[in-house]
Amino acid sequence: MSTRKRFTLSKMGLLSACIAAALSAQAQDEVPEEEIVITGYRGTLQTSTNAKRDSVGFSDEIFSDDIGKMPSQNLAESLNRIPGVKINREITGEGQQISVRGLGPSFTKITLNGNSMSVASTGSLDSGDRGRQLDLDFFPPELFRSLSVDKTSKAHQQEGGVSGYVDMRTLRPMDKEGQNISFSLEGAYGELSEKTSPRYSAIYSWSDDTFGILAGIAGAQNKSRVDGYEAVALFTDGCVAQWTNEDPGVLDASSCVDGSQGLNHFFWSPEATPDYAAANGVAVGSPVDIEASSGVPADVLDLAKVPYLGRPMTTVGDRDRVTGLLAVQFRPNDDIEMGVDIMVTDGQTEFVRTEAMWWGRRNYLHQGAAMIPENVTVTNYTNSDGEQSPYITGGTFYNAHLWAGSRDYKEDLSFTSIMPSLGWQFTDNFRMDLSASKTDSDFDRDEPYVLYMSPGARMDFSVDGTVPSFDLSVDPSRSDIGWTWQQEFDQDQDGIIQQDERFGDMFRLQRNKRETETSGFHADFALGDDVERNGIKFGFSWDEIKSSTKSFGNGDFTNDNIIGSDPYNNFSDYLGPSIVSDLGSNIDGYHGYTGIAQVDWARIKAATNYGSVQFTENAGDQFGSTNGDISEEMTALYVEGNVESDVAGNPLRMNAGLRWVNTQQKVSSLSSPDGVEEDYNKVLPSLSAVYDVAEDVKLRASTSKSLTRANPSNMFPNAGWGSSGIDSVNAGNPRLSPFESTNFDIGGEWYFDDIGYVGLTYFEKEITGFTRTDTFVVTFEDLPTDWGLDISDLGPDREQALIECGGPATCTTNVRAASNVDGAATLTGWEAIWVMPLDMWVEGLGFNTSATTIHQTATDDDAIITGISDWTYNVTAYYENELFQTRLTYFHQDGSVAGYTQNRELISFDRSQVDFSASYALPVLEEMDLTLTFDAYNLTNEPVGSWHEIDGIAFNAFYPGATYTFGIRGRF
Repeated sequence: MSTRKRFTLSKMGLLSACIAAALSAQAQDEVPEEEIVITGYRGTLQTSTNAKRDSVGFSDEIFSDDIGKMPSQNLAESLNRIPGVKINREITGEGQQISVRGLGPSFTKITLNGNSMSVASTGSLDSGDRGRQLDLDFFPPELFRSLSVDKTSKAHQQEGGVSGYVDMRTLRPMDKEGQNISFSLEGAYGELSEKTSPRYSAIYSWSDDTFGILAGIAGAQNKSRVDGYEAVALFTDGCVAQWTNEDPGVLDASSCVDGSQGLNHFFWSPEATPDYAAANGVAVGSPVDIEASSGVPADVLDLAKVPYLGRPMTTVGDRDRVTGLLAVQFRPNDDIEMGVDIMVTDGQTEFVRTEAMWWGRRNYLHQGAAMIPENVTVTNYTNSDGEQSPYITGGTFYNAHLWAGSRDYKEDLSFTSIMPSLGWQFTDNFRMDLSASKTDSDFDRDEPYVLYMSPGARMDFSVDGTVPSFDLSVDPSRSDIGWTWQQEFDQDQDGIIQQDERFGDMFRLQRNKRETETSGFHADFALGDDVERNGIKFGFSWDEIKSSTKSFGNGDFTNDNIIGSDPYNNFSDYLGPSIVSDLGSNIDGYHGYTGIAQVDWARIKAATNYGSVQFTENAGDQFGSTNGDISEEMTALYVEGNVESDVAGNPLRMNAGLRWVNTQQKVSSLSSPDGVEEDYNKVLPSLSAVYDVAEDVKLRASTSKSLTRANPSNMFPNAGWGSSGIDSVNAGNPRLSPFESTNFDIGGEWYFDDIGYVGLTYFEKEITGFTRTDTFVVTFEDLPTDWGLDISDLGPDREQALIECGGPATCTTNVRAASNVDGAATLTGWEAIWVMPLDMWVEGLGFNTSATTIHQTATDDDAIITGISDWTYNVTAYYENELFQTRLTYFHQDGSVAGYTQNRELISFDRSQVDFSASYALPVLEEMDLTLTFDAYNLTNEPVGSWHEIDGIAFNAFYPGATYTFGIRGRF
């Protein structure tokens, strides 16, 4: 009889076990010296090192370990280990978009097999991006052979990337001769969702000297949960309230008491509410001394800020995708090669997101929603401008309401690309390469949003962790606490809630569609027997990119489908228990409510006949962005020369080129269907050189000019509401100029090993074309004539806001529109990389690391670039032998100004993520090369989020937890 010791699985225990296994495997597998072919992760490092050593400019390239195995499970994560590349993450924590050298994702040109592409996806669930950025989480890394990044452009590359040029190359059959089959099957366990998501791939290829075919499929079903916190737009200050009309039966606005310094964004009640009266033994409606109750002087209480709709939230759901790849190559002789690459992807997303907002905005006294503060703590924070702002960081608040919201996301995304190509070596000195491309992508997001109100209750509020905590005296996870579909207040005290005594939105229809299409034809010619070293390239390209973004609603839905319906009269019957019972369990320092009563979406859709809704097109979307269509036709000519010579006995290689491009642009919208046309020409020179100072030491220099066209969402000649009220609208400017950058790089590398090298680069970019958002105050009734805004169908929430501020002839709206500024921003920075094998200590051991630091100056404050991190760096330590591979990676990026809200900075979190990867080759069925795999992502549960002006006051924070992936892969 034998006994086994019990092993407790923990993060550190798991890492310790894997490291111990690595060392044990290394000790057991020592063999006599023989010829070694480097494969696995070290093989990718060697291939990348060789590509960098042979390049002329400043470029980096990542290759798959083998067919079907990129070094990370996400294309963005793979690119993140290149110096100067930073990840933008989805709220789930997964890498989604990349930024190069500090500039945003829209400033990086990403191509597929050298051709233009566009995907209709619109970023993360909490955004509606419709610029030029590209979501990379949509593409399965198993179907890609290499990813290359050029920091400064060359004439033959397509223009469009001020910060960089990225080319993604899919697998092709002649990458590996003969018949090859690879497959993988994995299960990813989410620490927070406590569910396992399947992931799979299968790739077949066959080729000989003349013909090759490759077919692959890769798919995943991601079951995820994210808990987090958000505030909307700004933190805001309030005042002690009074009614402007003392007759309680007359609907009228609340205002501030005389002498108040607050902005009238939320209200303190001067009279006892029922919960305050019960707790303090006074009569309902009796006067309350707010200064005495709060313990804070009135002037401080006026200006102290609370979160604007601060809301703990949870998002639970599935994201499925499947991608197919077909590639064919044909070489009838040594001089001609033809091929076609076809990729088709289909994805669906279904998420339910639920949030409970502290109703700290427009909580009017005349609606019975003003609060009473007690034992308030106010902390003064100093922002980046040296100004002090008082924030409420603790206290008890009577008559606090939760304004809960539930969104039922359903997304469909498709992408198809067809890219034929022909290469013909006419003579030893003349070659022609032709390629064409066609991509289509469609995106549809249906996002109905139900809002409901809790009864007034005592709330304990505190800021003592990364995010605030909200603890209510009633349990918001229960459906029987008295939720109503709108805030209800018996204003005339007749015992009956009339229609005009119900306040706020109930059901928002939010539907967005986007379609993108690209077409292209490229003809490239080369003169010279080794044109990359001595020869001339020249060519022609034509590309057309079209994008259409639309948003839909139905202003009659409330009156036609909701009022009088069963949910309207019996709303609580359509609520169930919270979708989670441990909300915030993984949020740093959070100790508030642990669930939110959940809408029964199937029943409420059926009861309101949601399926029969006839959607109508809107000028803007729920994110405040304008909609429209943009078409760009680009015609380019280029010439590029390469020369190699000896200087002082060492080789010098140079590349010089000139690219001319004409852009014909048309932008149209719902209010301007005929559109606005623009036509401009640009000349983009480039020069790169590399000099071998010594046999293994290279010195590089490069200069170029590049451009990125303006963000389409800033150009649509349209206007869309910026909030649920009538406070502001966003308008487009179709005549925005492109961004232009003059680039300079100098640096070099020392290659001390086949794999190992160190490199250092200094870079400088001077960028123009930045935009400033100007604000124009416009009388509400003038919005249609001056800005093309439809005010005939406002919806109940805006209609109410219009009444409360005095009507169309009195109310004003802030119209925000972008315009180019004359100023320029200059980025200067350093990039360092070190690839270090440690075979002299332990065969197969090593590390690679890179770091980037960036500094910026601007001649105009409006040209300051957001998203610039002072430092980003990563370190990967690896070990591998014939049977075992393991990697531990640490990524870090400093926080940066991520944007602005109401002229206040949003500063992204400093973020450090730890990932681990290991594999073990099974010593059975060796002809199938079966390998067990294990990956762990975000081991430390790093959040994705940002601070509001200063560290300590969160604007948003999303905690996805860690993910552990177990699987098996093979090939034969």
